[in-house]
Amino acid sequence: MKKLQNILQNSLARAVTRTPKSSHITPVLKSLHWLKINERIKYKLLSLTYKVLTTTNLSISTTRSLFNLVTTHVLHLWSLLFAHLPTPL
Repeated sequence: MKKLQNILQNSLARAVTRTPKSSHITPVLKSLHWLKINERIKYKLLSLTYKVLTTTNLSISTTRSLFNLVTTHVLHLWSLLFAHLPTPL
């Protein structure tokens, strides 16, 4: 799965920048300031957590909605992050 994600990300970067396949992809990804898939997951998780912790003056229903949204995203991101790990016996 990780290899497929990298291939997809590299292909999209080449398409966006119109870079030929013969060129190295690392400088292209750096110039776009794109994160690797697992880095993006971690960034999103931390960003959502920060927003919930620093948001003030919200009603209880709004806070509850934000918490539910973040919880859903966190669970999804963690499942993606650890999907490649083998299950213990």
